[in-house]
Parts: sequence; C-alpha cells; structure tokens
Amino acid sequence: MSIDTLVDAAPDSHGHRLRLRWSSGRRDLVPAIWLRDNCHCPACQDAGSGQRLIDITQVPPHTTIEQCRLDASGITLRFAPERHQTRFDSAWLQRLVAGETPLPTGDRWDAGLDPALRTDTYPALKQDSKRLKRWLGWVRDSGFACLTQVPAEDGALLELVALFGYVRETNYGRFFDVKAVADPINLAYTGLGLPVHTDNPYRDPVPGLQILHCLHSDTEGGDSVLCDGFAVADWLRTEHPDAFELLTRTPVPFRFRDANSDLRHRAPLIELDAEDRLSTVRYNNRSVDTAAMAMDDLGRFYDAYRLFAAALQDARWQIQFKMGSGDLFMVDNRRVLHGRTAYQGAGTRHLQGGYADLDGLHSRLRILEQSGQP
Repeated sequence: MSIDTLVDAAPDSHGHRLRLRWSSGRRDLVPAIWLRDNCHCPACQDAGSGQRLIDITQVPPHTTIEQCRLDASGITLRFAPERHQTRFDSAWLQRLVAGETPLPTGDRWDAGLDPALRTDTYPALKQDSKRLKRWLGWVRDSGFACLTQVPAEDGALLELVALFGYVRETNYGRFFDVKAVADPINLAYTGLGLPVHTDNPYRDPVPGLQILHCLHSDTEGGDSVLCDGFAVADWLRTEHPDAFELLTRTPVPFRFRDANSDLRHRAPLIELDAEDRLSTVRYNNRSVDTAAMAMDDLGRFYDAYRLFAAALQDARWQIQFKMGSGDLFMVDNRRVLHGRTAYQGAGTRHLQGGYADLDGLHSRLRILEQSGQP
C-alpha cells in the first residue's frame, strides 16, 4: 500500500464519527466507537502481546469524540463521556481504515503447468529463508509445491513441517505409511489407482495441508496426480452456474470408520467464504456416505455432482509426475486434489504422509515477508 498522508481530521457535528481526508483525495468517515475500541494506549492494550485489556462492554455505548488534534504523524483524540485520550498513527489508520488485506485467492492452473516450476531442494529451504519464503508462497498461491533431496528416512517430513508449523496428529498418527499391505483399512494402502481427492473430508476441521514423501519407488505406475480444485470450481461456476450454486449449498455426508474410529462430517463439496470467494473444495469418492435428502432434490444433486466429478477427473485439469526416493510434495488440502495411477507387479512403492494446519504456514510466511527480504 502506498503512503497516503492524512491532511485533515475532524469529528462530525455530533462527534459520533471522525471525518478523515487524505492527500490522495480519499475521504473516510470512521465511527467513534470503533476508534475507542481500537485504542492502543497502555491502559487499553498490552504492549508485549498486543492484546486488549478492556472489553467492549467497558466502552460507553454512546461514545463521542470531543476533541481532535492533527499533526504531521497522526491524530490525538479525546473521547466523551470518559474523557479518555489516545493517539493514532496516520500509517496505522490508513492501513486499518482500508480494511484487512485478504489472503491471495491464488493463481489457477491446469495440465499445462510444469511441476518443475514449483519445485525446490530441501537443503536449500533449510539454509535459505528466502527460498523457504518462496516455497511456502507457492503453496499459498498455487496450492502445492514439490521438493527433492529430502532424506529418505522415517519421519523426515516432520522436520519439514517444523520449518513452518506443527504436525496435525490424527488417528493415523503423526505420520503414516502409504504402501500396499494385507487387510488394508484404507484403499490408499493398496496398489489400486486412486482418483484425485481431498483427504479426510470426514473431519471438522479438515486438515489444511497434506505432505507426501517418497522413501522408495521402483514400480511401474504409481505416478502422482494433482488437480487444482479451485480452477475446476471456477469453470463450473462460469459454465454451469446452477450446478455450482447447488453444490455450494447442499451438505454431503462423509464418513470413515475402523475398529477404533467412527469419523463423520457433513459439508458441501464446494464452500465459499463471506465474500463469495472459493474457500474449500471437498471431494473424496471413497469417503462419501449415503446422501440423505429430499427425493425430489436427489436427481438435480447427482447431475451436478457427476458434472463436477467428471471435470475433476478430466486429464486437462491434471498434472502428473513420478516421485522417486527423496521427493516430496505438499498440497493445500482444501483446494488441491491428489491421486495416483495404479501400480502392480515387481517392485515397491513406499510413501509417508502427514498433515499440518494452514494457519501455521500463513503465520510463518507473514513473518518471512515482514522481514523485508526480497
């Protein structure tokens, strides 16, 4: 945001709002109660933690501005009836009055994206915070990023997660093995091909990040497949708006159960945030439970469901690559779907997977961006 100088500040005729005029010509009308609530003097805000020391119930409901003084760097205000005085820096006011900058909605991609453009080496990330910032930025903006040269050792993915956040432990443990086993509790533990999907839609909240790390692979097949669910949802919204709207408002039941777990959650396949932007794509054909809804609605739902599913599995929306020992990828599990081609015959394919939360990644990325490094 460019620096905009505050050139005039004065309360309105009743003191309920503060009129601000900026050098760019922009004008703002700010409620007195908002300014009082956001006072960051030592009596109202702890200097160390930045947390409020007062509750909104302690602020008089009819707070007004009884005095305003503007200088080169900000304004000093006095509120009635408390006669409480505080000061606001112009740069702080400009940033806050403009509203919080939302997280980037991300760059969409399809089969034309070369995964090498989102790939770095693990040693580089450990040694260079600028490279780590770029890699985490790829996950934030594109929904995935890849690594090479990760030690092919048990639990190595935990060290990667420690670079930006914390492991999300589940009933599968802090991390889990993905390989063909006898009597699997999950189809991931077979050699079958897996259509692209998001993980754990039966949880609330769903894990924000999934990591898959290859310890060994010498099989024919078993290629990794990724799909940008937001790109497909954007296409559906444009080309089939009725189907899109139906999928955003129809809760779908998901379930996983074994001897020790019975996990259930109901949520739409496509979720929007308060500003009508895509926030989550939730798709997993192996975990969807029997839909219970009015019979009259089932036909229209299944038409939309099939349309979305067919697009997600269409090769024009997917990238495919072979993982070798020491390779790893991380996906935004609310956006990017992952799967694999089938493998069988001689050889073994051994991956380890784990989960982490997106807030840790976003937090670490903000700190790296605030450091001022390019």
